[in-house]
Amino acid sequence: MPAILLPSVRRTALLVAATLALGSFAARSAHAQTAAPAPSTDCDRACLAAIVDAYYAALIANDARKLPQATKARITENGSEKKLADTFWDKADSIAFRFDIVNTKRGDAGTEAVIKNADGTKTMHMLRLKVQNGAITEIETIKANQGDADRLWGPDTLTAVSPAFQLSIREPERDSYYDLIAAADSYWRAFQTNGTPNYHRARLLPDSRRFENGVQTTGVVRDGQFQTTQSGFDNGRFLGRKGGAKSQSVATANDRLVAEFFAIKAGYIQEIQAVLFNLPDDKPTGWPAGYGPGRASAE
Repeated sequence: MPAILLPSVRRTALLVAATLALGSFAARSAHAQTAAPAPSTDCDRACLAAIVDAYYAALIANDARKLPQATKARITENGSEKKLADTFWDKADSIAFRFDIVNTKRGDAGTEAVIKNADGTKTMHMLRLKVQNGAITEIETIKANQGDADRLWGPDTLTAVSPAFQLSIREPERDSYYDLIAAADSYWRAFQTNGTPNYHRARLLPDSRRFENGVQTTGVVRDGQFQTTQSGFDNGRFLGRKGGAKSQSVATANDRLVAEFFAIKAGYIQEIQAVLFNLPDDKPTGWPAGYGPGRASAE
């Protein structure tokens, strides 16, 4: 975690499902928007990518009818269940930045995006969607405008996909799907145990970097000191509170909903991209605690 004062964070389904989709090495930067594919039993990489394209085309058009939703699709925005149409907004004008990670093993995808609005403002946007039989069964979003996560606001810095998410790794050197899950889980295990006798260090590279709503918060020099992602854990600065999906920092009384994207190399986290939104800690995330790979479905 960053070395600056941080509020509490909440773990959403995207936190595990999308970040670990790096196991399929499918990070992609895309602005092209195409029609969704015809329904099928399985949704491969191209199918998932096309449905994400269709989602953002529908969002910009402010027309939820353009998406193939399952009858009982579950949809949340910032932790609240809503109809899909109610998660769109009429001022959304274009996609300023976007990258996708798809997980064909689970049939889902995660996206970090910056939406440019008609009035010139920008919206940070996280999307996780799941597809079964060609239709969307789950949509989880975090939507943050300036001020929704206090001082953490830097969408203008997101202009290209980070090289850490585009590494070409030789097949023999690639982490397995479950190695990726273990690396990401180590981050949250450290968050829950730091400052206690049961502390387990996160699998973080010494030069790992963390970005929150586009703001780089670790891997930088602040007040004459190099701030590392690991130091916040090792110093016991971020004391976890056990309780399902919730984990609280003692630094402030603020709470946040967060989605994390991890770039993992040789079993260690190299970079973290996070989308955050302030949300009172007593408010639900909209999804079961621990929802994600290895828990929600057989893998």
